[in-house]
Amino acid sequence: MTMGHTKIALLISLGTILSLSMAAQQNVPALPTKELFEQKVMHDGDKPYLSLEPDSLPGDAALNARCTALWPSLMYLFENYATTATYIWKLGKMLPDTATIHARVDSSFTADTAFTTLYQRAVARERVSPISIDSALNIASHFFYLHSEKGEPVVHICVGINKVKELSAALAHPYHAAFCYQVIWEMEDYSALLNAVKAPYSKEFKKRKPSEARILEVEPLIYAGMADQPELRRALIACYERNKGHLNFELVY
Repeated sequence: MTMGHTKIALLISLGTILSLSMAAQQNVPALPTKELFEQKVMHDGDKPYLSLEPDSLPGDAALNARCTALWPSLMYLFENYATTATYIWKLGKMLPDTATIHARVDSSFTADTAFTTLYQRAVARERVSPISIDSALNIASHFFYLHSEKGEPVVHICVGINKVKELSAALAHPYHAAFCYQVIWEMEDYSALLNAVKAPYSKEFKKRKPSEARILEVEPLIYAGMADQPELRRALIACYERNKGHLNFELVY
């Protein structure tokens, strides 16, 4: 073999090793999306209802570890991007025919290719763009959503009632947002941070009911105040460090 052929063979070998290494790190799941979810019949008193959520233990040890560690993030992706998340509620009237319900859910997941691609990218740890700590703080702050409800000012801290999805159309944004949701979900007392930020506006609103225009003026001030909280910054970094072996992006801080 000539030296040129030897170099080519080495390059091919190195390329193969790198490809295998990346595949191992990503831990691409062998399971279809529908098998990454758990469907249950729950009860509210005597009234049964359907529950569909990410399964924290869907497969082998490595997959179980990832799905357990990222459960709140995966739930965010499901609630905000899966058509099946809204469709499941329509199937409750079919109880107790769980076999037909299960078949309908399977068909819904199969048809929802956009969500399947998005969700599998998270579970397989397919890398997306990194995010800076300041950008993460901006996203996290938008989960504290001040708005008007029946003419009254309210702050929703919720998986879906907010303007987080509107912040960016980038491919990586759903994963960044899901991570920020998980950070807040795992905080011991995020309400204490919010109360400190909204305190001056709460006093103002108690004295005089705010107009829609005034609520819109204060909304970005709440976001800015939350993004400036050192405790929220620490929580983002701590959650990232705990889960960076499972996340599909880098937090730059």
